[in-house]
Amino acid sequence: MSSLLNSKAPSSFARAAQGCGALVLAGAMVFPTSPALAQNVTAEAPAAVAAGSLPANPTPKAGGDQKAETNAFTPHWSYSALTDTSKDQDLHFNGWDFNGDINSPKGVQILIREKGSNTPVLAISDIVEYNDPEYAFQYQHGYLIGNVKIPANTLDPAKRYTVEVWGNNGYEGGDKLVTPVVGQAPEGRGTLLAWQDLNFKGSDGVQAANLPTAQDNDKKPEPKPDPKPVEQTTTFEASVLDGYKYDGVNTFLVTTEGGTVHVKGSGYTKEWRAQHGTVALYIAPAKYAPSGYEIPTSDMLRFVEGQDFTIADDGTFEADLKVEAYKLAAYYFIDDDIFHDPTGGTKYDVRYEIRVVAEQKDQKPLTAEELWTSKNVVHTQVLNTLGEKPAPFAPRLSYNAVADTAKAQVLNVGGQGFNGDINSVKGVQFVVREKGSNTPVLATSDIIEFNHPTQAWAYRDGNLNGTVNLPANTLNASKKYVIEVWANDGYSESGELLAPVVGKSTEGRGTLLAWQDLDLNGTSGYKDANLPKAQDNDKKPDPAPQPTPKPEPKPQPSPQPDQNQLQKATRGELTAALYVQAGTPEVKLPETSPWPDVKTTDPNFPAYVWARQKGITFGWSDGKFHADAGVSNATVAAFTYRAAGSPAVTGTSSYKDVTPGSAFYREILWAQQNKVVLNANGTFDSQHMVTKAELAALIAAYQARAK
Repeated sequence: MSSLLNSKAPSSFARAAQGCGALVLAGAMVFPTSPALAQNVTAEAPAAVAAGSLPANPTPKAGGDQKAETNAFTPHWSYSALTDTSKDQDLHFNGWDFNGDINSPKGVQILIREKGSNTPVLAISDIVEYNDPEYAFQYQHGYLIGNVKIPANTLDPAKRYTVEVWGNNGYEGGDKLVTPVVGQAPEGRGTLLAWQDLNFKGSDGVQAANLPTAQDNDKKPEPKPDPKPVEQTTTFEASVLDGYKYDGVNTFLVTTEGGTVHVKGSGYTKEWRAQHGTVALYIAPAKYAPSGYEIPTSDMLRFVEGQDFTIADDGTFEADLKVEAYKLAAYYFIDDDIFHDPTGGTKYDVRYEIRVVAEQKDQKPLTAEELWTSKNVVHTQVLNTLGEKPAPFAPRLSYNAVADTAKAQVLNVGGQGFNGDINSVKGVQFVVREKGSNTPVLATSDIIEFNHPTQAWAYRDGNLNGTVNLPANTLNASKKYVIEVWANDGYSESGELLAPVVGKSTEGRGTLLAWQDLDLNGTSGYKDANLPKAQDNDKKPDPAPQPTPKPEPKPQPSPQPDQNQLQKATRGELTAALYVQAGTPEVKLPETSPWPDVKTTDPNFPAYVWARQKGITFGWSDGKFHADAGVSNATVAAFTYRAAGSPAVTGTSSYKDVTPGSAFYREILWAQQNKVVLNANGTFDSQHMVTKAELAALIAAYQARAK
């Protein structure tokens, strides 16, 4: 398995927060105290410890999704300066130390209004969601990023304003939004978390934000209650020896390999245990799963004092908890459609937490759901886990021939081995330019996003696919060119795209990941790409060429297939082809489409409904059909197997990369036995995205299977 430790990450913190194309760090981490450092937290930082004592009658906290209080709520933020208020402005916002139990179901919003009670909202950000599966950098571990668009003449430098962070309370009956909205006073419409006077020169984040009770809103502050007596404090650390590494070796606990989690605690005296109960340690999944995926609630481990570890007379303990391989689920599974099983596509690593629980006498072991309610939970700490170790960065490229450069061309490019920690905000781009330092970009692909929600073939598990449109006469066969893969660095504060763009040199505009000399005849399969440090970029003059014998004439390249046939096949085309192969049977069509992205007037609507009725596909977990999404070898095997009636399958696959534990094993085995496959070299290559020409060959094989 290959995976990315950061998909869509603007900083090393965010890269640490999302692993294997998934979010591998859940909960809180220790954050810096300055905005400069807040964007440079490393993956090796220790997880924060949730310190505190067990209440006399522990009960779940009110609010939305329960979050373990792992750090103090001490909000800080920085934001960009607002210059000419007569023009449209963007307030770029970075906040940190928004930890603890936020009483808000969905997320937060950043708003600006004139200072004073009940003044209307003048501008507001979009909802910044907790642990958003697509935008890992927005709001995780107490760190949040947002953007407030301020229309021209909204603000007057002569007036006083506040910038505020409000909890988003979602909707009430009738879908009435109760969160702050532009043009209305925010009071009573959400939960104010923190505020500051707005400084038009921007903020560096040094000054802590004000808490609501201190806000100058023409209301008298509530009197502070007398402090309650403090009970003996307990501590807990689940970490890791040797520089914050599990078992002294790995930064992450790899669930498919197992390992050791080092734990220690204090304050668990005989008196404390007599009052609260026996100490047990639970390793269980956090109350989180990407949209459309299941939480593996059945997978957890329990360690009990006296059996798995010993508490000393002074109330301290220190032990190594053994986690056996495969005892914990590695990935979240889709909850409604086997076609999107993450082991065959997007892999989201399960987030695990270790909780200290005070168990009462004769109490049954807690379930995950009970743990999420904080039942008898004393401490909670995040475990840094991965399903599998990421593969090394070993880039390879493949692309088709560019025949007549006098005509417009499409370069279909595939990449392999783009694994590891890619320092990129959004994704990558393919770039074609003349060989040499600072030569301008001649053509580039669209941004190929990490783990795109609908284009499963675009960039996953180190594999990427994209197209570069080459206008007529862009290339000259007598010149040398390079094809490069660049990390996309997003936009500057001024709105300028920092990634390579056509007509500009690439230097200073992104991060070069890999390159090859462009062969106009294309590649035969995947070829190893060069790393940046080895690139011949004319920084040193080439030695004078030595005369060489006249080469033998090269054989003429064989005719290339039609460019359209090299385009990626789609779900809609596969479904329609199977419908045709079935004889276009009559289908009772519903009056309304079951998919919001498919109209009843779509010419392929009967084919899609037929596929749904046959159980071939029900669409995606988001409720849409996604007819334009690409299809992999595994997808074709699954669809054709179901179209054939899902027959019983016996035997064993001979493919080197397909084992009984592989996703879609039965479907692939059936496809192999019925020759509905592309590869005959001993591998199946489940993730290969099928072209139109390949799909035609596969459909022909499917039709001829019974002959």
